Amino acid sequence: MGKLGKRYLFGLGVGVLLAAIGMITVGARLTGGVSGASGPLGDGAGAGNPVIGKHIAETKCAACHGADGNGTAPQYPKLAGQDAAYLYAQLRDFNSGARKSEIMSGIAGTISRTDAADLASYYSQQPIHPDPVKNQAAADIGKRIFLAGDGSGRVRPCAMCHGAGRQRPGMGMMGHGMMGPGPSSNVPRLNGQHATYVIDQLNRFADGRRSGTVMGPIAASLSDTERKAVAEYVSGLHALNR
Repeated sequence: MGKLGKRYLFGLGVGVLLAAIGMITVGARLTGGVSGASGPLGDGAGAGNPVIGKHIAETKCAACHGADGNGTAPQYPKLAGQDAAYLYAQLRDFNSGARKSEIMSGIAGTISRTDAADLASYYSQQPIHPDPVKNQAAADIGKRIFLAGDGSGRVRPCAMCHGAGRQRPGMGMMGHGMMGPGPSSNVPRLNGQHATYVIDQLNRFADGRRSGTVMGPIAASLSDTERKAVAEYVSGLHALNR
């Protein structure tokens, strides 16, 4: 065999070996053998792998949030359709202690930066399944507050930060920073979210159990009836045209 033939076989062998290593690495991550970067979650989600994220979601998250992010337990948030940057930021905040949760704080500590990015990528690509509206009269009141505020200036329109039309500068439910162009790590999408969960978060912002420099005063200015109305409205929405 000539030198060219030997070089070809050598190159082919190296290529096959590298491909095999790549397959083993992906397989190991899927079975939990390789967790990616460890330690505290960084500031950016990076480019996640939704295929791997799907496997992690099914094994770690499905019990509360549903395998596709549309969990049926009303006390836990739906994750489907959220911006990947927002989902990653929540895992980061649970991991660092910036956001408190008896359940999520411990779970987030077991998720690597790579896995968090994969999860965020997967859930962000899943369609949201809205809940049926149980009280249309309340939803109509919530729609008015969400889109236009209360008319007196006491309550600003929720849509300024959370959707409807183009995105504008503002603060979202996290209350950690300004909202810029494109997906924001500070502002969740509320369409299709469980009303029970939305009410609970508004109550937490109102009484200080959840920090938010903007959402705290806004939630506190809403009456119990108004919080329930807004929650009822957003829970039945397919989209907010963001």
